[in-house]
Amino acid sequence: MKFRIGLLWLAIAASCLSACDRESDEAGVADETVEIHHSGELGRYRGLVYIPGSSVGESSVPLVVVIHGANMSAEVQREVTRFDLVAKREGFIVMYPDHENDALHPLQSWRFYNPTEMQRGAGDAEALAALTRKVLDGWNVDPERVYAIGLSAGGFMTSILGAAYPDLFAAIGLVEAGGYGIGLLGIAQPVGPLVLRPEITARSARQAMGPRARILPVINFQGQQDLAVRPETGAHAVQQWLMTNNLVASGTLRQPFQLTPAESIGIVPERGYPYQIDIYRDPEGCRMAEQVRIEGMGHFWPGEASDPGLAGVLSPSPNGAELAWSFFKRYRKSDTSLPCVESAL
Repeated sequence: MKFRIGLLWLAIAASCLSACDRESDEAGVADETVEIHHSGELGRYRGLVYIPGSSVGESSVPLVVVIHGANMSAEVQREVTRFDLVAKREGFIVMYPDHENDALHPLQSWRFYNPTEMQRGAGDAEALAALTRKVLDGWNVDPERVYAIGLSAGGFMTSILGAAYPDLFAAIGLVEAGGYGIGLLGIAQPVGPLVLRPEITARSARQAMGPRARILPVINFQGQQDLAVRPETGAHAVQQWLMTNNLVASGTLRQPFQLTPAESIGIVPERGYPYQIDIYRDPEGCRMAEQVRIEGMGHFWPGEASDPGLAGVLSPSPNGAELAWSFFKRYRKSDTSLPCVESAL
């Protein structure tokens, strides 16, 4: 999982932070970026919290936690995903978490591969949950509308968060990443998903959920030319979460949610990669999972990065932040239950 990023993020971070602090929305409320911290068993962690002026008011607002990949940082993830633009328009808060102990995080990677940390209250998952709760405590966030999405190593961590903290996140997103429990078997080869079948990891995720288990909507983005996290791993992640949700709903692996998409939509944009959205629905026809399969794309965040040296694609379509938010906003934590998983929009 090698990204072409260099040291450019230092300059990006400084310019972005100062610019964001100066901007105001039409009502004159200034945008703000605040850094928060947490100390855990693996050292210090931090989070960049972007609070657009459009999110400030009497009503509580959603929170999206956007988790970086290996060889990246919170600043780079922020620049690559351009989630701030969507947050400013839609009026929600974004938090970009990071770890500060490089000795315990080789290649700046989250420790998604350590089996002892794939549970509640342990390692990076505990720290990410703690940072999320600090945002909930510090700002007017609606606890029913908290979402997490991660790229690569951050996506593997997001699957862990979904299993370990289903009481915290209403829905999750995986970008070029794998499902719960697959670890390093999900990296760089197609054999791992065949060896560690989704039926196995689905049961492990359900066990990790424990008494907090609930149906968890999931969106997955997968580049069809990704050699770091191959399409087989993305497909495995979708199957694992469908099966885990079936176990939550019925105690069986294959009902009530079908393991094949109810609908597939092919999109050929004027500029950018062609892609297909596979939509999975509950028995009432409500959307509960999506996979976005992107033709020709490798191991990147989908969207038009502002600089070719960043870990993003110089392609305007598909836009990962826009598609993720379009999916997330359908869900409130307490409403992701049968007969209809979606909330009324």
